[in-house]
Amino acid sequence: MNLRIEKALAFLFLLLVLVLTWYLFLIDDLVTDSEARITGVFASLALGFGIFQFWIQELNDEKRKRYDMQFEAYKDLVLQIERISESLHIELIGDEIGSIHNLLSRLINHLNRINATITISSDSLFPGLHVAPETKSMLNIVGDIMTKTNQFRLQIEKANRQGKEMARDFLQSQDRMRWHNEIGELLKELHTSKHAFLRVLKDHM
Repeated sequence: MNLRIEKALAFLFLLLVLVLTWYLFLIDDLVTDSEARITGVFASLALGFGIFQFWIQELNDEKRKRYDMQFEAYKDLVLQIERISESLHIELIGDEIGSIHNLLSRLINHLNRINATITISSDSLFPGLHVAPETKSMLNIVGDIMTKTNQFRLQIEKANRQGKEMARDFLQSQDRMRWHNEIGELLKELHTSKHAFLRVLKDHM
């Protein structure tokens, strides 16, 4: 049940206790003796406030637990997106490409972690997160990064099959510069899209 609805029900319960106490002990003359009436009023209010306080405490504990889970999911999503950017930045600023297969493997692992967290969180922690336009935009950009990098991997493998000399020349070729430029632009888009995506998460917290 929605937390706001449960809190509203708790306050309605308290209001009902007050109304019933007022009616039974002050209007209906359920108890005629003054001392017994006062005792009944205090006992009824004490019981009602006790239940109300326990109810609110349980709701607050549930809210804190939910926030903690949301915060952990939020941190993990931020971390995975940042790792995608860092992995690519390392390749972009280097004079030579390292293992393109290792790079792709890291990117795939980060993307799988992002997709898993979004899927798990969309039911209760961040309702509707998987269908939010900001989520789709961010995932599309990461998908484009994966596609461009995989195409670059295929080009490197083709160059390697043609011999080491050809491979070295290829790494300095226009193909590598094109990959650099395309990934650089996609990283700028990812940076912008990331902030819009994170705002959606914060709106739920």
